[in-house]
Amino acid sequence: MDKKKAIATRYDSSAEIYDNRYNEIQAHKYQEILSRVDFSESSGIIDIGCGTGTFLGLIKQSVNGNGKQLLGVDISHEMIKIAHEKFPDIDFIVADSDNLPIKDGTFERIISVTHLQNLPEPHNTVKEMKRISTKDASVVISILRKTWTQEELQELIKKSDLTIDDEWIAEVEDIGAICHKS
Repeated sequence: MDKKKAIATRYDSSAEIYDNRYNEIQAHKYQEILSRVDFSESSGIIDIGCGTGTFLGLIKQSVNGNGKQLLGVDISHEMIKIAHEKFPDIDFIVADSDNLPIKDGTFERIISVTHLQNLPEPHNTVKEMKRISTKDASVVISILRKTWTQEELQELIKKSDLTIDDEWIAEVEDIGAICHKS
């Protein structure tokens, strides 16, 4: 079984318990990002590796998401199924983050929360994030600091030809960066 299929299978099997298990810790991550990124002026927001869609639901609620294009992407069918049930007014698709079925320059805010460390070749997803971003987009990446160092994240971003605007080491689990196209 290839690595991506194994990832999808792992998340499919944990989808029903995912929110109960991780909601509290994910809430800390989301608040860290919300304190650093303005989503209110963005007409297009995508969450790559969205899981059950909780962060997009929070964004929609916090910025009165009406009229905004909100899209969640995940490789797990079961996660997306739950996301659709929880947030029927937000769009969700099952897709491989290394090959997004999205036109170039579509989104102003691109988010990936604790997703990249799961991938066999995370630079492919970061390239896709850059490709689908508009000229003035913010690309937000967080990863588990127990799996990567801040230097490794910086190197990945640099190789993808993005420029880091802000970085953080969260109290809970993550390191992150907010970037833009160079």
